Amino acid sequence: MKAGNKEIRVTAKTLENALSEAAEMLNVPVGQVEHRVVSQTNGGFFSFLGKKVEISAWKKGVTKPSRRPERLISEDEADEARHHAVPAEDRPELTAAELKTLVEDLRVFCEGICGYLSESEPKVEAELEEGRLILNIDDESLANLFIKNSKLAESLEHILRKKPRHLKRELPFRIFIDVKGVRLNREKDLIELAKDLSEKVHENKRPIVLNYKSSYDRKIIHMALDKDDRVYTKSIGSGPNRKLMILPIRKGEEEAPEAYS
Repeated sequence: MKAGNKEIRVTAKTLENALSEAAEMLNVPVGQVEHRVVSQTNGGFFSFLGKKVEISAWKKGVTKPSRRPERLISEDEADEARHHAVPAEDRPELTAAELKTLVEDLRVFCEGICGYLSESEPKVEAELEEGRLILNIDDESLANLFIKNSKLAESLEHILRKKPRHLKRELPFRIFIDVKGVRLNREKDLIELAKDLSEKVHENKRPIVLNYKSSYDRKIIHMALDKDDRVYTKSIGSGPNRKLMILPIRKGEEEAPEAYS
């Protein structure tokens, strides 16, 4: 779907997911998406498994009339909006002691949540790597659960981002949930696949369409090919029919749309 400069509506489980979906539809990086929250459903402690956020989104630089929200914005929603609105360079820095305490708090909190979902007492290891806090859960039953439900990791990431409200500042890292290395291995496989497909598209000068249902999988391929000057990526379709297309850049062709990151 080519949204152009139009205002679009997107519904997802979290604001972050909705912004990623909007970025795909608008063919711009997430940072170039302006949005307003239309509505959000809330619930109890495990409501993250069924939470929905609806946003209206458009490309940055396109003037849109100011509108009154159709619903009152919740506290969670306001926090999520601030998370995306604060530029990385303006985020307050944590001291080494504060960072260590924050990481341990999130690790222990993650273990507590996973205890409700697992048949045993799962252990969680925390590691900071390239701007991400990787929380790797060592639990076989949860590994099977994550494979069956690809949205579960994103839901856990969302609730963990809500935990450190006392900081009153932006987290200095992104949270990445893994179980026995399943998602990290998936990332590596997708990156290698993206490189192979880039070679084929470049050699054959013909586009390839990938039917990945997970927005996370599509995003990894987008990012893997973001700096490849031989091909570019774009999303087509909408909702459950959304697909990812890899296209060749031909000589004399205008600069390709930038893939979101």
